[in-house]
Amino acid sequence: MMKKTIQLCADDFGQDPLINEAVFSLFYQKRLSATSVLIDGAHVSSSVLDLQNAHKDGLEVGLHFNLTLAFPQAILQNIKPLYLWILLSQLGLLNKLEIEQAFQLQLTKFEDIYGFMPDYIDGHQHVHQFSGLGKIIVDEILKRYSSRSLPWVRNTLRPNNTRNIPQVSKAFILEVLGGKSFYALLNTTNILSNTGFLGVYGFNVANEAAYRELMLAWLINAQNNTLIMCHPAVKVVNDDAIGSQRPIEFNYLSSNAFQEDLDLHQLTISKTRSSV
Repeated sequence: MMKKTIQLCADDFGQDPLINEAVFSLFYQKRLSATSVLIDGAHVSSSVLDLQNAHKDGLEVGLHFNLTLAFPQAILQNIKPLYLWILLSQLGLLNKLEIEQAFQLQLTKFEDIYGFMPDYIDGHQHVHQFSGLGKIIVDEILKRYSSRSLPWVRNTLRPNNTRNIPQVSKAFILEVLGGKSFYALLNTTNILSNTGFLGVYGFNVANEAAYRELMLAWLINAQNNTLIMCHPAVKVVNDDAIGSQRPIEFNYLSSNAFQEDLDLHQLTISKTRSSV
């Protein structure tokens, strides 16, 4: 039986050094294929060389476009609570110029810091694919990178014919808030995307065994080029809404049990560019 190739992406690089450490550890264990950078994060600058080296070694590095998490040192932020972005997007009241400016600034900062364009684009709390907002993002990508290899873009649709996915209501909400229309939009462009998205849950598991149960359900449903997101850190991250969940994820993902689960389901982790 031929192995399927999936992607495992750690979000929120740059938010905290404990997150950065987890990303490097998992990548060099071959348990991670990508990481998404909060480019205004306080702990981006301290890890520039390490991330550049990991990128050379094959780690995909993307922009985690952020409109909901305020960083003190960032300038000209267009930060609003998540519920307000949902409301504005659903009512068609988005300010196109403000979003374009925020996206352009974050892309430019990413390129200036790392010296390369992002391999892909996604969004903190999935804002990049909300109704109306997604078109602004896609138009800007096409305008900015039309003469080069386009970054791929994360979509949030579950793989086809999924079954028995736990805590699936949050994934369904993402699809309703813009996921389906955003995927249709991506299909009208030359922008690559993942084939299915998994890893969505309420950040409410008690221990590694409970997280493993979720992962087993995702692995069963994974297809070639399916993207599974994660949010690891080597220890509890203070002042973070999901800070206590992060080491639970890390401990499982770095364990022998995770490799056993990948082998059981004939899955291997690799970057998106090599599997599309």
